[in-house]
Amino acid sequence: MNRKRTFLPGAVTMITPLLVTVLILLCAGCAQVSSSPPSPQLPRALEATLSRYVAELPPGEGISLRAEAGNPDLVWAQARGANVNPAQAVRIASITKTFIAAATLRLVDQDRLSLDAPIGPLLPRPLADVVRADGYDLTRITVRMLLSHTAGLFDYAEHPGFQARVMNEPGHVWTRDEQVAFAVDYGDPLGAPGEKFAYSDTGYVLLGAVIENVTALPMAMAVRGLLSLDHLGLSQTWFETLEPPPSATPNRARQRFGALNVQSIHPSADLFGGGGLVSTPADLTRFFRALFNGDVLHRKTLIAMKTPSGQSMASAGAGYGMGLSTRAVDGFTCYGHGGFWGVMAWHCPAIDLTIAGFVTHTNHRQALAALMEDVVRLVIAAQAGCAAISLPPPTSAERAASRIPGAQCSQANIPLDPIEG
Repeated sequence: MNRKRTFLPGAVTMITPLLVTVLILLCAGCAQVSSSPPSPQLPRALEATLSRYVAELPPGEGISLRAEAGNPDLVWAQARGANVNPAQAVRIASITKTFIAAATLRLVDQDRLSLDAPIGPLLPRPLADVVRADGYDLTRITVRMLLSHTAGLFDYAEHPGFQARVMNEPGHVWTRDEQVAFAVDYGDPLGAPGEKFAYSDTGYVLLGAVIENVTALPMAMAVRGLLSLDHLGLSQTWFETLEPPPSATPNRARQRFGALNVQSIHPSADLFGGGGLVSTPADLTRFFRALFNGDVLHRKTLIAMKTPSGQSMASAGAGYGMGLSTRAVDGFTCYGHGGFWGVMAWHCPAIDLTIAGFVTHTNHRQALAALMEDVVRLVIAAQAGCAAISLPPPTSAERAASRIPGAQCSQANIPLDPIEG
């Protein structure tokens, strides 16, 4: 159930004049970044923006959002709506892919795995035989291709038959082999290895098996150790059913898909690498900040992880690296991932901003993405070195897409992406 296209554009109608006013307030009359104190308006602007989006949701739904930044020094977490609070945990679905990709790349950093190694010898023999039987050439499909969704693997989670079975039999306990077999039985290769970008949960399920094979440990234990999740302080993040929940388990937020409570779906429907983690906005921001601060991967490896493949740029436009998608907001690049159940996490290196949050119904994922874009704009405005700011009124198309024109001001003092120098 991982139809988790990252960074969906906003598609709900929102009223933008308040945000325009807030941005003008934040930037009007400011000098350069180096001489401007952090704006005291920023937390209030964030609260007002969150409230504006929540006001557009149906009764009974809510949004939780957390933002952390280094300049201005910001740790902000709020929740609005029904039955939601900032500390709640949720199934993060495909954001798990970022963790799986990082764990795989840790093996590369440790010289235990090569990105260009063919995956055939890295998979358990029965699983490799199942994949090979559908015409996939496991001597040509590499670890890099699995990470970047360029292996040509059919995505079992995309098939209506899989989704229907999950919805009609929510208590069914899936196995990894069963999901891979579903991909083989109901779909054919989508192209030659390396030919094109095609988002695939199947590929990340295979990566979970690769991690197990290389480490000789269960996937959940291996990922936790490779990423030092406990050392990083991710005390509220765990693979559901694959490892015990935290001793002080956080309150779980309600997540809904249609009329179905997501927790009524057995975790195994989305567990073996394409999804599976439960986490909180606080833990997600902590992980993404650690990742981009160089606390998880070597610098060169992190650059490779976040660099979009040519195939993704050609087919998707936005770009996808290895477990990280990209999105440009007013000229600034943010990296992150989304999860089908209504969860998103982004990091924007040039402004040292990390955002994570969730909505309580999958129907409102687009609203969450639009809200997060507006948060990026607010932080840009708080940091921008501008003598004045002018915001042309949004067009009807921009208003319908929950977008406002970018702040027109000098940004000469905002640094480049520190990872790229």
